[in-house]
Amino acid sequence: MDTLPGPDGFLLSRTDPLFAAQQKLSDFLAADEARDPSRTMLDPTPWKKLPKRETITLIEATLRRLNWLCAHDAELDTAHMARHRLIQLLRVLEKIKLPCTEADLRTQIELTVPLMDRMWPDGPLDYLAEYLKKNDLTPELCSGLRQIQGAIKFGETCGQAALQSLAQRLHMLLWMDEWEPLDPSRCWSECIRRDFRAMTGERRIAWRALLKHLRGNAPPKMPSGWAREAEPLLAAVGLEDFRRQFCLWFAPFQSGQPLPLSVAGSHVLKCMLWYASLTRDDEVRECALWLLDVKWKQKRNTAKSMIALEVFGISKEELLARSLIKPEARSSGPSLLEKFLKAQFVHTAGRIAPDPDSDETIIQGELHFYRVNRSTRRIQRASDNAVLELDWPSVPDSMRMSLTRECDSEEQLMLRAHLLLHDSYFGRFFVPNKR
Repeated sequence: MDTLPGPDGFLLSRTDPLFAAQQKLSDFLAADEARDPSRTMLDPTPWKKLPKRETITLIEATLRRLNWLCAHDAELDTAHMARHRLIQLLRVLEKIKLPCTEADLRTQIELTVPLMDRMWPDGPLDYLAEYLKKNDLTPELCSGLRQIQGAIKFGETCGQAALQSLAQRLHMLLWMDEWEPLDPSRCWSECIRRDFRAMTGERRIAWRALLKHLRGNAPPKMPSGWAREAEPLLAAVGLEDFRRQFCLWFAPFQSGQPLPLSVAGSHVLKCMLWYASLTRDDEVRECALWLLDVKWKQKRNTAKSMIALEVFGISKEELLARSLIKPEARSSGPSLLEKFLKAQFVHTAGRIAPDPDSDETIIQGELHFYRVNRSTRRIQRASDNAVLELDWPSVPDSMRMSLTRECDSEEQLMLRAHLLLHDSYFGRFFVPNKR
């Protein structure tokens, strides 16, 4: 036989260059069926013993298989369980330090983009960060990063913090895109990109290494590890050259003119202030404090830029006293999906009302009313009498760990009822039953 069926329905072709890797994945899925992936973590030990190149090939095979499982989701009852196991395996593989080439990275990015509604691209981005320690971005890698950036959307795979961290990493990586046309109206930091592109020879090499060390997802305060790595980069540029460029780039802050500031630019500004503090140079410090006079086009950018001045002894209290920043806002709390998963069976007073004279329960959603029959497990929308069922292919894998395709128990019925309480969001996962 030229093809072999895997336990997840995937057909292995003997002519596929990834056949051996796909066979290993089939063996893994078959052997892993006894483990509950929602309760027991996968043992990483045997996977860490694989040769590095075999692991890179296995990552590609896993990504290709995940894409296949998504494409055939509607016809496979347990595709979500296979995906869950494969994503756990992928996370184990991606924690292994691997010597990925540019071709490897481009393949991983290409295969990860279609999966971003189910998983985050941490693996390719982590490998890219390691790759960039000794190599530079290329137009093709930048194109792949823009595809990831375009696929970002807040949904069931992440919370706000993870979304923000991912966006910050991408903004900073793409800030180093040397082939993107410059646009001074986009951000103050375009002057840095402009001057860097004009550099040549060893000077350009030294400044590129310094700029590559800028971080988008760094914490508010300068980490000691970042500072240790920054010191030799700063020394390679030289104090005199750094001082000259730093003062030129910060001079617009004294102009009194409203300046634009992009997301990437705010991180560039913070890290440049960190570099400035490491010089321990009085003239550089004086230039850094020009930031206190800056006027941004969008006032909310003031807080982003000012907080980094703490490295020069400008405290939050002083910034608050000068009305340069505002008190921190409280956290917005867990997402709607998190609330649902944590409180699936908590009745909301007045919005779930059992009918004492029948077997029905009335659900008051945010958009519609629904009648839920506890015996037949039928859900009917009151406005048009449409009988609803889950649109299973659209249900995220994270929700499938609680929901089943068929409404085969009162527990499943009530899970659906609680989703419909928030039908302005979860209503997208229900369609009229055409049977």
